[in-house]
Parts: sequence; structure tokens; C-alpha cells
Amino acid sequence: MITLAEAARATGGRWLRQPLPEETPLSGGSFDTRALGGASIFFALKGERADGHAFLDRLAGSGVRLAVVQREALPAGFDGAVLRVEDTLRALADMARFLVAKYRPKVVAITGSYGKTTAKEVIAQVLDGPRRVLKSPGSLNNEIGIPITLLNLDGSQDTCVLEFSARKEGDIDYLGRVAPPDIAVLLAVGHAHIGVFGSREAIYRAKGEIFRHLRPGGLALVNAEDPRLATLASGHRVLSFGRGAGDFRAEDVTADSLGRQSFSAVHENTRIALRSGIAGAHGCYPMLAAWAVARELGVSDADVQARAGTHPGQKGRAVLLHAPGGAIVVDDTYNASPETVVNLIATLASIQASERILVLGHLSELEAGLGESAAAIGKHLSAPLSKCYVHAAATPELPGLLQRQASIPVQEFGTMAALIVALRAKDRPGTAFGVKGARSAHMERAIHGLRGAEVACALTPCGLLKHCTDCDALGRHG
Repeated sequence: MITLAEAARATGGRWLRQPLPEETPLSGGSFDTRALGGASIFFALKGERADGHAFLDRLAGSGVRLAVVQREALPAGFDGAVLRVEDTLRALADMARFLVAKYRPKVVAITGSYGKTTAKEVIAQVLDGPRRVLKSPGSLNNEIGIPITLLNLDGSQDTCVLEFSARKEGDIDYLGRVAPPDIAVLLAVGHAHIGVFGSREAIYRAKGEIFRHLRPGGLALVNAEDPRLATLASGHRVLSFGRGAGDFRAEDVTADSLGRQSFSAVHENTRIALRSGIAGAHGCYPMLAAWAVARELGVSDADVQARAGTHPGQKGRAVLLHAPGGAIVVDDTYNASPETVVNLIATLASIQASERILVLGHLSELEAGLGESAAAIGKHLSAPLSKCYVHAAATPELPGLLQRQASIPVQEFGTMAALIVALRAKDRPGTAFGVKGARSAHMERAIHGLRGAEVACALTPCGLLKHCTDCDALGRHG
């Protein structure tokens, strides 16, 4: 919670109108007049596609008590306060930084080329109860989403679990200035957005920024299986986690018929039994990271065991589903990089099935040529996989590039409808599908179709990044 007086002080803004008591409490922020929810503050952000100042008149009659603008603008019919600042995006960060300093929660910041959201959800799930947790919802993980999340700080929370993303060098440094972490978690460095960064070296530098603003005495927590990550954290107290290696490690790993792991989690002389709700060999990593964070924050091992093991349930992130005919579906459609596609292949291999089919869309998150990435994926297209189905109209060269390396058939489908027909033909007990693609590929539509929903969308191709089931532009008729 921030008051009107504190908002002005934090931003250095000037009142264009202030009819309310200066101690009026404000909680929550928004930058979209279509999704104000219970937000008390509206930020008129100026973006590439839209300018929030054009929608200020929609604030009339809302619950918003403060509009933050960067030009002389008084919304018609709005009876709240209006604060002018030099830059509304910077003002958003300034208010968030003020609240972090005011309430001083323990900040757990998580980054990596992949696995961030799952790790964030698992860590928050393990901590919530013994501690009072505020977490960044969904994938609100950038220079807008993180400060918007922090505007919900009101003194009742003692821990923030935040996901830091980067599209260029300097992005994570910016977020660390807003919310300096007490615990900084670096999961992995891969190829995601390599077309923007230009090289893996640049991605390492960008992800390593998470340690720049680590508070004195804070903990750097890194994946033990990439030695470079500990090097990026040099100068700080460093602990590591991994499967069979690291300060927190998984040993004696077994899996059930759906690929969900049980293992002994080991740290020094302590050994506890944990079970992952996430299918696949990578399911232990977020749980080990969560255990390490929990120990750092004084949460007991018994609480970790009681709270771990349930799938965090984020849409399109390794969610296990059942198709009408009895097939198992791994819905991993949220996004795709070469490393996460390989992880999905490993997940399919861990599931007990007589036929395993990888269903792949295009890989636009790379923003780069497909040759290297297709080769990295293609060499894993082998038994126990049976087939690879590809629907990638945006990158028609992808099936051929994959087949050059693959030792199983790679079959191309020109339309989503044709792909759905093929999936339904294979829907039976003993079949396991793993479905993946870039967010813009919207491969969740294949799963809707397999499960009996006739999917029709006015946006084809679609440039929106929402999950289809959260999008007003999608019509579903079942």
C-alpha cells in the first residue's frame, strides 16, 4: 500500500489535480483500462502500439484513485487525483522500489532461459503458509509486470517470489534495481531469444545480471550442471542444485508410469524424500531449488515435504491431460526453445507408452535462423519416440531441417485441422503425445481439437501472446 503523498514523493511528480486526502491508501496498479480489476492506480504508459493517455476518459466511474500521466491531461469525469511525471514507466518502477524499501520483504528473484515460471510457482507453493508470499502472477516478469506485482505490497507479506525475464542486456539489471533480491536463482542458460541477444555469451551476461543487486549476505543459487553459472555469481555466497550433483541434489531417482519422479533430496547430512508432480527428468530441479530457498528462509523440511509434489498447474507448462480415446497428452505449449523441446522429448521417453509422438509448432522465440536449433532438436528425434508431427506454417523449412537429423518419421501438416484429424486417429490407450511450439504458434488449439472442441479463431495467424482459453478473440464450440 502506498499513499497519495508517498506516490508523489517516490516519483517526484507534480499534481495536476489532487482532490483527495494525502493519506488516501492506494493498492494495485494497471496500465490497461480494459483490465483495471481492483487497481487503485492507473499508469498511462506510452508503448509502440498504444498510448495509455488516449484511454484516460475510461477511468470515469472506476475504482482508480490516482492517474499517473506524463503530459498535461485531465481525464473527463474522473474524480481522482492526477499526477504528472517525466516518464510513467519510470514512475511505476519508482513506486515499486519505494514499497520494497518501505515493507522490506525477503525477495526471491528467479531467472533463466527456460523453467522460470515453473520454478517460481513451485518455490511460492513451498513457501506459502510458513511465510506470507506475494508472487508475480503468470508470466508478469518484465519492466512492467514486476513493478505492477509489487504495487500489491501492503505489509502483510514477508516474501516476494518474482520471475525476472530479459529480452536484451540490462533488463535484469533494471529489475534488480527495483527489487534487490535476498536470494537470486539462476536456472539455466540456453538459446531462447538468441536472435535478439546475438550470442550465447551475451545471454550468459544478461542472466548473470541477477547477481548485481543481490543484497549483502544474500544467496546466489545456481544449477550445478553448468559451471559457468557459479562463475557469474562469484563474489557472493553460492549454493548449487542438480540431479546427482550440487549442494542440494537428487539421488535414487525413480519415476511412475506418467514420468513423475520420486527421489531422495540430499543436502550435507540431511536426506528427505520428495516427489515431483511435474512429468519428466527435469521435474526435480524446481523442487531442489525450492528446498534450498526454503532452508535459507527458515522453512522446515517437514513443511517442504508437505507442500511439494503438486503440479503448479500453469497452462501449457508440462500439464498432463487425458484425451477422450485414452491417450496421454503432455501440454507444454506455452513456448519453445531447443532445450525445452529436448526436455519434452525426454519427458515422453519417461512415460510408459507403446507409441510416443512429438507434436511441434514453429519456434519463433529464437528470433534467429532455424538451422542450428533444428539440428539440436533433430538429433533427439529417435527411439523411443515413434513419430514427429509438425505444423509450422510460419517456418515451412522446419520439417525438412528436422528430418535431416531424425531417425524417426517427421510428418508435416499444412493446417491445424489436418493435424487434429491425425491426432484423433492415434488417440487410444498406449499413446502419449507431447505438444509444443512458440507462444505465437498457439499449439494449444491442437489439444482443444484432440479433446473434442472445434476451434475457430478470427486471428490466423495470431500475433497475440495470450493462451487461447484466456483470449476474447477465440471462439470455441464443442
